[in-house]
Amino acid sequence: MTIDGYFLGIDIGGTKMLAALVDTQGRVIIKDQQPTLAAQGEHEVISRLIHMIESLLSSVPNLHARSILSLGIATAGILDMDTGTIVLSTNLGWKNVALGPILERKFGIPVRLINDASAAALGEWIVGAGKGTEDCLYVTVSTGIGGGVISGGHLLLGASNNAAEIGHISIDRKGPICKCGNKGCVEMYASGNSIARIAAEDIISGKLLTAPLAEMAGHDPNKVTAKLVAEAASSGDPYAISLLKEAGEALGTAMVTFIHLFNPEIIIFGGSVSLCGDVLFEPMWNTIQKLGIEDMVKDVKIARSSLGVDAGAVGAALLWKYENQAVTI
Repeated sequence: MTIDGYFLGIDIGGTKMLAALVDTQGRVIIKDQQPTLAAQGEHEVISRLIHMIESLLSSVPNLHARSILSLGIATAGILDMDTGTIVLSTNLGWKNVALGPILERKFGIPVRLINDASAAALGEWIVGAGKGTEDCLYVTVSTGIGGGVISGGHLLLGASNNAAEIGHISIDRKGPICKCGNKGCVEMYASGNSIARIAAEDIISGKLLTAPLAEMAGHDPNKVTAKLVAEAASSGDPYAISLLKEAGEALGTAMVTFIHLFNPEIIIFGGSVSLCGDVLFEPMWNTIQKLGIEDMVKDVKIARSSLGVDAGAVGAALLWKYENQAVTI
């Protein structure tokens, strides 16, 4: 199938919106980023989104509206892909927002919605670190933990388009209660929020009176972030190194479950916490090797996202191409 034109992809997060104009080969032509400012309400956010799209398109010389084949929207939450409705997004504070129809009326092009982690998986598979494979997993380790699955050359979405909630695999049935209602979810141990929470609790308890991490935070638990923990670990703080080791082991335990389920060729990691590097990934890989079925885990490749922060927007942009069977691997 030969197609000519461009695709537009938008990744709407709780803090920022990233728009990317992508050609038929998946190359980013131009992109723009704006703050979401979700607290201002859906009407203000959508108005700003429309303005960002218009500004981006007008900045490309000789670009005509008919050259845009589709617009893909990636965001977290419960989505109705058939009607283009964001049913519930806690990140945005939205409920039953028919964003697809609104943008279709405004721009006169097909609009498709997709979960942000699934979009990133699609982008990495088509043009990123998973290109050329038929079975790959994408895992984002950031504020929370999410993922997407490509199996047999197909994106798995599930009955309600909410498949691959990797962050809510329980690794300890006696663990802390997660916001999803489950106990011991891996997100409670290895997400950016949880790494910061555990360290903050240890500062409050007095456990870290002399630890470099506590000193870097000024002994203020409210100033602890996963980034600060990673910085402390890179400077040799034994506590920070231990905390990230435990996070890596928790992540590895969850990955074993996904490897056993989907038998991937490669697992691609994105998200800010994945930038911690070997201090997180070495214990994760050791745990996978220890707990996984040998013949299933020995040849699995571990890779970093090659699209980085663009993965969700690129995947959303290419969703129309994928759905219309114009993707070859």
